[in-house]
Amino acid sequence: MNLKGKTVLVTAGPTRERIDPVRYLSNFSSGKMGYAIAERALLRGARVLLVTGPVAIAPPDGVQVIAIESALDLLDAMQAHAPQADIVIQAAAVADYRPAQVSGQKIKKKDGGAMTIELVE
Repeated sequence: MNLKGKTVLVTAGPTRERIDPVRYLSNFSSGKMGYAIAERALLRGARVLLVTGPVAIAPPDGVQVIAIESALDLLDAMQAHAPQADIVIQAAAVADYRPAQVSGQKIKKKDGGAMTIELVE
């Protein structure tokens, strides 16, 4: 299928949901599937927008990268860029939950104490 003249938006990788400035909740998504889809769309002639969480692989040359971190960042990027896309492929591994509150400073350990984090969907 020729995608010349089409804009393809692809999401890839994990999201990170901050607990404090040094800790976050995430998953093990590598982003490989989304990056492969972006590369194939590019090879078929599409203009490709790649909305990506933090991964350890390089994006294909020629795609427009939109870096995100959290699920809310992903939502903002999708609302900003999806209207211009002809095709949207969502391959990102989005967190199901995030901390209800994010600490502005590193949370100190308590000797033998437990940490409780309230999560919201």
